[in-house]
Amino acid sequence: MRPAHPSPLTDRLRAQRPAVGCVSYLNAKPLIDGFDAALPGHDLVLEVPAGQIDLLLADQVDLALCPVVDYYRSPAPLVAVPVGGIGCAGPTLTVRLFSPVPLDQITAVRLDADSHTSVCLLAVVLDAVYGIRPAVTVGLPGADEPDPPGVARLLIGDKVVTHAPADADFPHQLDLGGAWHELTGRPFVFALWLARAGTDLGELPSKLAAMLEANLPRTDAIAAAYAAEHGWPVDSAADYLGRVLRYRVGQAELDAVENFARRAATLGLIPAPAGPLLTAPTVPIAPTVEDTRA
Repeated sequence: MRPAHPSPLTDRLRAQRPAVGCVSYLNAKPLIDGFDAALPGHDLVLEVPAGQIDLLLADQVDLALCPVVDYYRSPAPLVAVPVGGIGCAGPTLTVRLFSPVPLDQITAVRLDADSHTSVCLLAVVLDAVYGIRPAVTVGLPGADEPDPPGVARLLIGDKVVTHAPADADFPHQLDLGGAWHELTGRPFVFALWLARAGTDLGELPSKLAAMLEANLPRTDAIAAAYAAEHGWPVDSAADYLGRVLRYRVGQAELDAVENFARRAATLGLIPAPAGPLLTAPTVPIAPTVEDTRA
């Protein structure tokens, strides 16, 4: 299943079983719950979003759920495998800017660096909506470390629920998924399955697609199974997985990725796209289907 022209690293890893990289947050569970039963003989490698591209480029996994900006930044050619992703069509709840001052008065942002896409989305939204390009610092402050005046914080993932700063200290907040939807009217895709171009994925895409379709009607059960270990109340987790997030990737979602990439490239955040988003040749792109989950 690995590329036809292996590097020495590939030779060393070739004896390993086929592997899939996925993020370790609650939001990814509908993509991978039941993995061992659906994909016997495959390994699942969990890592934060920003670490997925390193796994993929090092050939430690055959397919990885990567931040979408990593498709454009990758030194090696990649293809999107549109059998699932993590996105939204409005507020996302777990990509959130917290500010002690009105948003147009922010002077700097301290970033949660776990997701490359969210950092770029922040810059796109702040420039387009508020006309500001604040300085950024990677790394969040310690519990007793005060922020200078005008410094906001960007949190992603489970930390927005488990370690959000106090509303009294950060009364001005912005959900980046909601801000993008208001700006463009489009959905947003934070992460997509990506593979190295030329990789023979075999039945892996179809198995992942089937696993997702089996899991979408049972997001309440998935929330009940995993909420506690991620620090979520079960009811909030069920609403988040079942109503807020969108996991299917169709043409509208791929178009939104390209729209985002053009905006990010204009700000110098990623290289200018060389052409349309490339998808795995054996994986058909489904038309976007209205998600009817409550």
